[in-house]
Amino acid sequence: MKKVFAAFVFMLAVMTAFAQDLGQFTFDGFVRTGFLWKKSEEIGKDPATEVKLQSLDDAGNGQGRMRMNFGYVIGNAGLKGRIQWDDWTHEKKGPDWSYLFGYINSFENQFTLSVGKLGASPWGTGGPEMWKELEALNSGGGGVRFEFKPNLVPGLNVGFILNWYDGSMDRGIGRDVTLLDILEETVLGFSYEHDLFLVRFEYRLDSDIDQRPGSFASGNEGTDFIYRVEERALKKLLPGLQVWAIGSLEGIGADDVQCVRAVNWLFTQYAPDWGTAQIRLGYNVVATRSILHFKPSYYHKFHILSSAIEAGASFYIANDFGDDRINMNAPYTEMEFEPKIQINFANAYVAFTYNFRQIYKQPQPKVDPPIERFQTMNLRFGMTF
Repeated sequence: MKKVFAAFVFMLAVMTAFAQDLGQFTFDGFVRTGFLWKKSEEIGKDPATEVKLQSLDDAGNGQGRMRMNFGYVIGNAGLKGRIQWDDWTHEKKGPDWSYLFGYINSFENQFTLSVGKLGASPWGTGGPEMWKELEALNSGGGGVRFEFKPNLVPGLNVGFILNWYDGSMDRGIGRDVTLLDILEETVLGFSYEHDLFLVRFEYRLDSDIDQRPGSFASGNEGTDFIYRVEERALKKLLPGLQVWAIGSLEGIGADDVQCVRAVNWLFTQYAPDWGTAQIRLGYNVVATRSILHFKPSYYHKFHILSSAIEAGASFYIANDFGDDRINMNAPYTEMEFEPKIQINFANAYVAFTYNFRQIYKQPQPKVDPPIERFQTMNLRFGMTF
C-alpha cells in the first residue's frame, strides 16, 4: 500500500508540473481533527468519561478526517477520484478509496460514459444530513455510468448505471451470479436544473442474489429511491433565502416490513452576511417506527479584521410516534442542545462546542425516568486546501 500511495503522489506531482502540456489538473480537500471530552451516564452502568482525538464536525469516528479530491482532464476524457483517511492509527493499512473512475464526453458533451469505482454522482442527495448515491458501493466492485445531456433541453441529465450488487451474498441460493442478476441491480438516474428549481433522483432495482447489510429477511427486499428537490425562486426575492428537501426510501415493495426504511429532511435557511438561521424538519420510518425530527439553529457572524467569528446554538428534539416505539409514555425520544463558537480564517477554522443530549430508553425497574445522558466538549480544528 505504501508503494501504491507513493506512486500516486508521484503521479500527482508529474501531472501538476506538466499540466499546461498534458491537460488540466484539479486538486482540493480538507483536514479535520480535534480534542473530545465525553461523559456518559447510561442506565445500568457507572458514569464514564473519556478524552480522545476526534472532531464531531462530519469527521468520522476516528482521530479525524483527511479527504483529497482530484481530477484530471485532457481533451474530452478525464479522471476523478477521492481518497479519505478516518483512522490515523498505525494499524490502518491505507486510505479508503471513496471513488476512482475515468470518463469520456462525446457528441458535443451530450453523452458521458464513466467507468470504474463510481461516485460524484449527478443524481445524489447532496446533503446535509444525508450524502447518498445509489451507485456508490460499500461492498466494493465498480460499474459503468451512462449520462445523456441533450442540448435541446439545457439542464436535463438522464441515464443509468450497470453495476455490482450492493449487499452480501450470504443468501445461500446455491448458484453463481448471472448476467441477469447484475442487470437487476441497474440504477436509473434523472436530474433537471433550472433557474427556479432543481429536481434529481435515483432509483435502484434489486436482484435476489444479494442481501442488504444487516438484514435477515428472505425473499424480495425491495427497491431503493433517493431524491433532492430545491426551489431557487425565493432567493431572487430575498437574497440568502433557500428551501430544499432530500430523502431516501429503501425496501419499496419488500416482502418483509423490516426491510422498509425512509429518511426525509426539509431545510429552510436564511443566510445573509450577518448570520445563518436554519430550520431542519425530518421524518423517518423504520419498519413500524415513525420518528419526527425538529432542529432549529442560528449562528451570528462578527467580522473582525481578516477573520470572522460565528457564535450561536442549535436545538434538536425527536419523537417516535410508531406502534413499536421504545417508550410509550416518554414526552420525547431524544433531545439535544449545542452552543458553538467558531473563528474562521482564510482557509482554516477553530471551533469549540458543548453538547448536551438526553435519550429516553425502555422502562426500567427502579429507574424513573429511564433517561440516558451524554455531554461532550469538542475543540475542533479544520483546514481546506
